[in-house]
Amino acid sequence: MKYLKIIVPVVFLLMMNCVAQNQTKEFDKIVYEAQTRGSLVQLTVEGNKLSYKTYEKEGAKEVTKEQLEELKTIVNELNLEEIRDLKAPSEKRITDGALHAVFTIKIADKEYKSSIFDAGNPPKELKKLEGFFYNLSGLKE
Repeated sequence: MKYLKIIVPVVFLLMMNCVAQNQTKEFDKIVYEAQTRGSLVQLTVEGNKLSYKTYEKEGAKEVTKEQLEELKTIVNELNLEEIRDLKAPSEKRITDGALHAVFTIKIADKEYKSSIFDAGNPPKELKKLEGFFYNLSGLKE
């Protein structure tokens, strides 16, 4: 009986820990910014709205439930704690050959910022997310 009093709470805690690890990350806001001298692309998804801004135009679009679910899936595939350390595959932005791009993902009170990369050539872990943002906005890379 003594062992049962010890084993039951331990098993319960282990089960709760496993459930907590499998929860999906519900983001509050995702911002993609790409800029260099003379060029700007800013895409923000917050709630069910996509806001976009360039030097030429700005506006907003509604994001469907299906698109939001796909975005959540993409975000959940990322290891958010490590996106700041991802290595950019190219360095064209250093000589203004490409826009400097960065993602900022806000979940609850925590912000995750990616490493800076060339727009159109992100680290492979962020490729899907960047492509999704450009497809969603209708802007060209």
